[in-house]
Amino acid sequence: MSETPAEPELKVPAAEIINAYKGNEVAADSQYKNKVVEITGVVGDIKKDLLDDIYVTLGTGEQFEIPIVQCFLAEGMEAKAGSLKQGSQLTVTGRVDGLLMNVLVKECRF
Repeated sequence: MSETPAEPELKVPAAEIINAYKGNEVAADSQYKNKVVEITGVVGDIKKDLLDDIYVTLGTGEQFEIPIVQCFLAEGMEAKAGSLKQGSQLTVTGRVDGLLMNVLVKECRF
């Protein structure tokens, strides 16, 4: 897997990328998909998926927010993920993979 470059191509609040995908997935993909983006939002879940991959969700902090930004962490980020707290502000940098229930972001670092 390729390493995410240190410099993001875009910097956006979680609310902005979520609203872009809510409004028009095709337009949002052309703006964000496959780009390295720095996203700032409120931490929701800190969990593992079925394959034991660690992810963190980011949103605006509203209850029952759909979709949300789902950030799959890059290797070596496990210890940092363990120190996160729900409701705290977090900025991550990763490669946007598009919308599949949530806005998926891969190789996230913070």
